[in-house]
Amino acid sequence: MQPLNYTIKKCLGLLGPAAISALLLLSWSTWTEAASELTDKGYQLDQIVMFSRHNLRTSITSEDSSAATMMTHPMPKWQVPRGNLTMKGGVNETILGQYFQLYLMDEGFMADSWQPGYGQVDFYANSYERTIATARYFATGLLPTANITIKHTKAVGGSDAVFNKPFAMDTPKLMELAMEYHNEYFQSYKDVFSKCYDSFARVTDFPNSPYAKKHGIDHINTDDLALTFSGKEKNVINYDGTARKAYKLLDPIIMNYYQEADNSKADFGTGLTRKDWENLGAVKTKSIEMVVGNPAVALSHSHDILNIMESDLKNDTLKFAFICGHDTNIFTILTALETEDYSLPETILTKAPLGVKIVFEKRRNPQGDLFIYPYIAYMSDDQQRNSRQLSLHEPPMIYPLNFRGLAKNGDGLYRYEDILTLMDRVNAKYEEYCLH
Repeated sequence: MQPLNYTIKKCLGLLGPAAISALLLLSWSTWTEAASELTDKGYQLDQIVMFSRHNLRTSITSEDSSAATMMTHPMPKWQVPRGNLTMKGGVNETILGQYFQLYLMDEGFMADSWQPGYGQVDFYANSYERTIATARYFATGLLPTANITIKHTKAVGGSDAVFNKPFAMDTPKLMELAMEYHNEYFQSYKDVFSKCYDSFARVTDFPNSPYAKKHGIDHINTDDLALTFSGKEKNVINYDGTARKAYKLLDPIIMNYYQEADNSKADFGTGLTRKDWENLGAVKTKSIEMVVGNPAVALSHSHDILNIMESDLKNDTLKFAFICGHDTNIFTILTALETEDYSLPETILTKAPLGVKIVFEKRRNPQGDLFIYPYIAYMSDDQQRNSRQLSLHEPPMIYPLNFRGLAKNGDGLYRYEDILTLMDRVNAKYEEYCLH
């Protein structure tokens, strides 16, 4: 498949989600009938519960921030407000929705003109524009002729506590767990930054930046990187220091990498290599992971989302659930579920790429036994940056998930009861650490 060219993308910018979906549908190549291997083995697909990160947005780092003074060239210019989904993000999310439409049609799960009945689908997003819009574009790709409602609990721009909570360590046991993680991994955080610093200096020209001149330095080290506690009770965990400001500057740099398919524009003409981009992604990922990959933060932060996902899995009427939040939620969900460590291929954001989905497929064997096939679905950097169209023959990246302490059967599936037991175990741990 060829990527969408500039002319098409320019035209798409004038269209709404429904028109984008209709146009993209016309460009799919034909495919042969080929159900998944699991279906061939007799595992009927009954339900999908999906948690998604929003797709490509504009930067949330402001031009007048201290972090912005760490580079010599101007911040990228965006055509939509700060923190909102870009049109390219909308196109890519529609493409992902259309891929799942093709996949679910091929599985015999739905017809191309499926009009879900009451309670058969549920789309729920945090109340930010980028999460609501992501859910809308995905729904347009998946169910272009259905009038899907995107639920959100606050006015647009508000923050739903299901997705966003303070990282408060408000019990002694929770604080102890948080400190154990910090003590074990803090040095690795500093090591990742130090190892990847040259790539940051190259893309920002840091030694000549206003920040460097103001502070009389020509290099960033991690000597002042420190764990901090804020809030009324001084128990909200985070990190501070010069390296933390550099992490914040990576937001517009990495978003520009995905927005600009032309490498010379993506790196501001600094000649970054693929390894440089991988280094920048490693710093971005590790900086997030140090906070929300902390098991203590993950327990408290993911509790409501996991309860919703468990309730969805138990709902026999519900056929498709889509929940849309943030990269922080991806980290906390998978950390709380004690997912085996993973590194996603073909992306610089190896833990939580833009638009990534945690997918739980509920399947039934011929004997009526229920199973869960859990995996991560995401666009590779090439697919994302070039808005490459997906099909059954050119799918997104699929990465199976493995949970510590649980055994898969020979076909790579977990027993449904084991997944529910895992979620109950996480709930019990939440009560132990967060409520006492």
